[in-house]
Amino acid sequence: MGTGLRRLVWVWGRRFTPVVVGLPLLSVLVGACQAERYQPSQLPTTLRFVGVDRGRVAVQDGIPVPTFTDQPARPRLDLGGDWRFQPAPLDQRLSFEPRSLATLTPRAGGRQSPGYDDRGWATIAVPGSFSPPPSGRTQAGWYRVAFTPPADWAGTAVTLKFASVDYLADVWLNGHYLGYHEGGFTPFAFPVERQLRPGHRNLLAVRVASPAPGTRLDIVPWGLLDWWRYGGITGPVWLEASDPLSLARADVTPHLDGVDVAVVVENRGRDAVPGARVELEILPASVNPANLLDPSPAALVPAGAPAVADEALDGLRIDAGGVVRREVSFAIASPDLWSPGRPALYVLRATVSLGGAVVDTLYQTFGLRRIEVDPGAPRLLLNGLPVAFDGVAIHGERVWPPGPHGAPGGGPRPSAEDWLRVLGQAQLVHADLLRVGHTPADPTLLMLADRTGFAVWEEIPLTHNTPETLSLVMGRGIPQQTLAEMDLRDFDHPSVLFHGFANESTGVAERLNAMRTLHDLDHRLDGTRLDGQAMYGSDPSDPTSGPLDVAGYTFYYGVFYGGPDIEAETRRALARAHATYPGKPLMILEFGRWADSAAEEPAQARVFQDTYAAIAPDRDDLPGGYVGSAVWWTLNDYWTDRPGIEVEHFGLFRPDGSQRPVASLATAAFGAVSTAGRGAQQGIVSGGRGEALPRSDPLRLVGYVGYALGVASLAGLALVAALLLARGRRRARSGGRRA
Repeated sequence: MGTGLRRLVWVWGRRFTPVVVGLPLLSVLVGACQAERYQPSQLPTTLRFVGVDRGRVAVQDGIPVPTFTDQPARPRLDLGGDWRFQPAPLDQRLSFEPRSLATLTPRAGGRQSPGYDDRGWATIAVPGSFSPPPSGRTQAGWYRVAFTPPADWAGTAVTLKFASVDYLADVWLNGHYLGYHEGGFTPFAFPVERQLRPGHRNLLAVRVASPAPGTRLDIVPWGLLDWWRYGGITGPVWLEASDPLSLARADVTPHLDGVDVAVVVENRGRDAVPGARVELEILPASVNPANLLDPSPAALVPAGAPAVADEALDGLRIDAGGVVRREVSFAIASPDLWSPGRPALYVLRATVSLGGAVVDTLYQTFGLRRIEVDPGAPRLLLNGLPVAFDGVAIHGERVWPPGPHGAPGGGPRPSAEDWLRVLGQAQLVHADLLRVGHTPADPTLLMLADRTGFAVWEEIPLTHNTPETLSLVMGRGIPQQTLAEMDLRDFDHPSVLFHGFANESTGVAERLNAMRTLHDLDHRLDGTRLDGQAMYGSDPSDPTSGPLDVAGYTFYYGVFYGGPDIEAETRRALARAHATYPGKPLMILEFGRWADSAAEEPAQARVFQDTYAAIAPDRDDLPGGYVGSAVWWTLNDYWTDRPGIEVEHFGLFRPDGSQRPVASLATAAFGAVSTAGRGAQQGIVSGGRGEALPRSDPLRLVGYVGYALGVASLAGLALVAALLLARGRRRARSGGRRA
């Protein structure tokens, strides 16, 4: 295809630059013409926040949202492999109306029942996709798999966990309806001990609906995608057994001199537990080539290593079906901090015991780091030092082995070895920031980014939204649920420094409201990351990042807009963006160009040279600088849904692993010396000396107040005040504009 025609296809079919044609018009052309085919969804979201003993906890499908990291102390049954699959017509009304078993069960036609004959169905890999490129257009289907859990799981609590299903899943176990989940990139779980038959054949059935892009305006993402949409059960599925009294999750809030740990304990048993004990240990960690790919956090703890700090909580009473939340703060002297150049990690080990016997153990990896905006300048500070990132964008699909005609291999869920190869490419070009497309990251990638040392920008899939589509999905609460699920899943990953809320969307009032809502939610749930969005660089004065921590842009001067002087126009756009946001770091989250043939590679190289030349003098680690990142789009070529294109050839690397000429330019520009990505070779063993800080105890407080009132002594009141101040000192430890 000629460059002129490709350029036209790109403007109309992929980038939808508002200088050329407004997104509201495109929504009419692509989506609204089909609006009469469905009723706006009234399907409720499934995640809620409820008050429990000493705090609030996220609850979904009747249980606290659990950890989804590998837990070596718990029995696990992996359900991946070959499943039975039957494509089905997409019934929009059935999929997106509020659930009624009276309607859902007859329409299932028995497919959810253990005795249904599925021998004539095809087999399909899980994880995988029922709509692979280049021609996959299945929009819905039924999955079934039979399995036999161990007989000794009787009497345990068993949780069925899904890493991701794109887009909407209804789940049955042994004919019993468990529930549904909407959202294609985040995990969900169900308690199944009541439906499971340990030691016998069990049948899991899943109905998946994945509407084609542009056919609904009220889902996330709604359409106009510039990547390939993989429908189906795209992530691992597994069963995890534990004692009925167990640790649902542990969230670690890092500081530069310690951590706050919040643990959630649940009792799925039939009797109250009167005297549980929870023990927390901060353990050193060391990453090396031997344990780099081991998913267990426990594998990082050196043999015989003493704890850096520990604390115990005694006498916890947990009612039958009850949940409690407890917080403990630790101060750590001489800690090792996490950064891309030196990714030091720690491991939290939490146990719950009864009568001196441990009944459950949970491990989490974490790192001590702080990312913030300098309160006195528009620059990023990582662990108190100015930092500017050079980055690459990546997609969550397999690249290798390459397909026909030089295409990427395709398919969701790259293996850990595949991701390690991707990170090796990023290291070769001296990148230290990964923008993971327009979706939450693959958890395996985050595990490796933590361990090797790469910063990550991950985001929810609000992309190319119009005022109409943004209002519809925010009104339904789907972006809010997706953000909460991403925050909860990735809470303990130190590599995730940035959360993104939207990509190249239009509208002002609607987007301002959405950004404010998502910012407030993100900071309530997490607060340890900076947030932003990717605005069109063609409008540097876009005001909708006002509520956010940073101002992000995509810059395509000389590619989709602007004249031939790329460097000059990029400089002018940066100056206008800085004038719009004088107190925020600017994050250039995309710049790049395709190279469909060798003849186009010089043009691709020129875009890199001229754009980066405009950005580099204003890096915020330089005096007077205000640009926090420059991200090349992309590291590798990738599949796209855009008609007439199929594969985007933006990569610094071709699918066969060879470098395009632009890769050498990136390597030189991003820095001759970079230590990002070398964590497994550095021999870091985290250390320090820690102790638990005093905790406020409401019962003690009542006693102190009673004593003070009883003696009516000003000295007694002063003592109470001093005690309360001592217990609140940790609240004053963090300064600056923390994200």
